[in-house]
Amino acid sequence: MFGNTDNFFSAGISKWLKTVMTHEKVDWFQSSAAGIEHPIFQSIGQKAELFTTCHVQSEAIAEWVLWAGLDFFQRGPARRAAQAAHEWNRLTWREISDTHWLVYGFGGIGEAVGKRLMALGARVTGVRRSGGTSPAANALIKPEEARALHGEADAILLCLPHTPETERMADADFFACMAPGSLFLNVGRGSLVDEPALLAALDKGRPAHAALDVLTEEPQPADGPFWDRPDVTLTAHISASTPQTRDRADAYFVANLARFLSDERLSNVVPRSSFA
Repeated sequence: MFGNTDNFFSAGISKWLKTVMTHEKVDWFQSSAAGIEHPIFQSIGQKAELFTTCHVQSEAIAEWVLWAGLDFFQRGPARRAAQAAHEWNRLTWREISDTHWLVYGFGGIGEAVGKRLMALGARVTGVRRSGGTSPAANALIKPEEARALHGEADAILLCLPHTPETERMADADFFACMAPGSLFLNVGRGSLVDEPALLAALDKGRPAHAALDVLTEEPQPADGPFWDRPDVTLTAHISASTPQTRDRADAYFVANLARFLSDERLSNVVPRSSFA
């Protein structure tokens, strides 16, 4: 039995990881990471009788998205440039209540984002394979319907896992459909994006700006193409990195531990078939 894996790939956890990997069998493993596609998780999942995840990152990630959206629509880069230049520049800006957001991946993170955006008056369209309805969206559509809405969306957000179906889904055609002056955000995985296509699209103004918490290569090398672009907001895969996320993850683990010790069904069990 092993517990939370916050800061899973930090140097301080390497000895612990080796211990896990030397076990032939693990009764139960709980991860606080957002996905299971990493080879280490796949290896552990093949050994574990039970593998559980938690989605406590959603609240923090949703706030990151809200910050990035407000900064873009309120012209944060231009404001900071004016202050640095000592210019009293009365810049106009756009209220987020006047925006339409298209959110790919309407699970825990997508719904947390949608709830906040709708509270500010924005229109939210969620993209989910199962369709249906949600109180956190004005409408839910299926992936095959989404491209038709790219041209009318002011912001497009990716919060999907990395799968063979989603790899490089944001390609040249994806960006060509976006509206001029729109915002692209990614808090899912860097591998969802064809990065050369994104850079070319930014040069054309479709989208006008990209807010990225994840990249294909992390850490991004010092000579990486995203650092010095004024049309890119880049953070170091930290959208879930808050003390509150850690506290929620600990509480979630303790609750699942109580279920495990009482032979009750655990929450968020990942099917064994996911670790083929």
